[in-house]
Amino acid sequence: MTKAATPNIQDLTQGPIQSHLIRMTIPMFFGISSMIIASMIETIYIGVLGANELAAYSFTFPLIMGLSSLSMGIGTGASSIIARAQGAGDRQRVRQLATHALILTTLLVSLLVVTGYLYKQDLFEIMGAEDHILQLIKEYTDIWILGLALFTWPMLVTTILRAVGNAKLPGMIMTGSSGLQIVVAPIMIFGLLGHPELGFVGSAWASIATGLVRTGGMFWILIKQEDLLVINQRAVVGFMRSSREILYIGIPSMLNSLIGPVSMGIILWLLSEHGSEVVAGFGITSRFEMLALMILMSLSSSVGPFVGQNWGARNIERVYQSLSIAYKFCIGWGLLCCALLAPLGDEIVALINDDPLLVESAGWYLLITPITFGVLGVGMISGSLFVALGKPLPTTIMAVLRMVIIHLPLAALLNIYWGYIGIFAATAIANVIMGVIAVTWSRRVLAREIELRS
Repeated sequence: MTKAATPNIQDLTQGPIQSHLIRMTIPMFFGISSMIIASMIETIYIGVLGANELAAYSFTFPLIMGLSSLSMGIGTGASSIIARAQGAGDRQRVRQLATHALILTTLLVSLLVVTGYLYKQDLFEIMGAEDHILQLIKEYTDIWILGLALFTWPMLVTTILRAVGNAKLPGMIMTGSSGLQIVVAPIMIFGLLGHPELGFVGSAWASIATGLVRTGGMFWILIKQEDLLVINQRAVVGFMRSSREILYIGIPSMLNSLIGPVSMGIILWLLSEHGSEVVAGFGITSRFEMLALMILMSLSSSVGPFVGQNWGARNIERVYQSLSIAYKFCIGWGLLCCALLAPLGDEIVALINDDPLLVESAGWYLLITPITFGVLGVGMISGSLFVALGKPLPTTIMAVLRMVIIHLPLAALLNIYWGYIGIFAATAIANVIMGVIAVTWSRRVLAREIELRS
């Protein structure tokens, strides 16, 4: 099937570059940001329950991020290949890859649920969770982990749809389901409107309930609107070939994504020696940081499909122009975040929980790290470029360099001299170093690939 005959597809190989990036980024930003805002509001609900529940919630971040990131590595691999196939006009291959990515993700999620359920307590003990907090964590994760597929399936479908240029409807569904979570969570946590009071575990049940809604909406788009799912006896034809292609990019992407949660677990372990209040403060600021970085993450996830389609169509100049636009936006956004969060961080956190140590530690984090958000965003864009070109290894190497070689050793060292403030400073330093290396390396790789194709 030729590209001209492809139905309902936004062609990223033609038209204004900036308009495409905006159209792709805004729905993703609102969708993912709404999920983060819902999580932040849920943090407020949990903060009402007490500091122990808030600390327990913070300890669950690495496991949640780790399990989700592993499964989403498949989405990254599939998106890269699908975008290039879409740019080349091979719609049949796009449908095949989408179907096989979903099958592969389902198999992986099943394995992750079993493994996570068996070893989660050992993980939290290693991270330094105290006994009274450990029990809260166990009660929460016993429920949340059962709904892992309801988080990973929608995110996988979103990456597939974005790879073919459809960003609006997935963003709308993510936004709507997040609004539903804001409403459902307090009902389950506090026992409103006649519902039994579930306390801390009510948050996990609310995530599962909204995950069901989100999953249903995403599959409706995938099947009914885009017709990207093969539902017959030919669904598994070529599955091994597709799996190899997806995992070639997906496995390094999994490792890349896993480095972050593992490193966060170690950072939480370092912070735990300063008290559960500092851990809770870090948990709150992590949500603010994710929200601030979400526009950059959304932009980088838009650059990937854009570069992939134009690379497949051999529109090299459009690739360069999109990178230039993205880099400039990252720097501007980083400066804006610094101007807003640095002076107001502790006051914002105090609205959630006014424990003095919690507020002080959170204030320091938001004073030190936002100045580096712009450079970190440039690194994200560069990482998306590597993946779009079908070269995931450099992104993994940079992740190892940032977290394992620079961040963790520096955090341990500065913790000795400056305590938790030193740990936060190590984060900022690692962000800057990684961003500079990423943009330099990606430009060289792109130039070499262009030379090889000419």
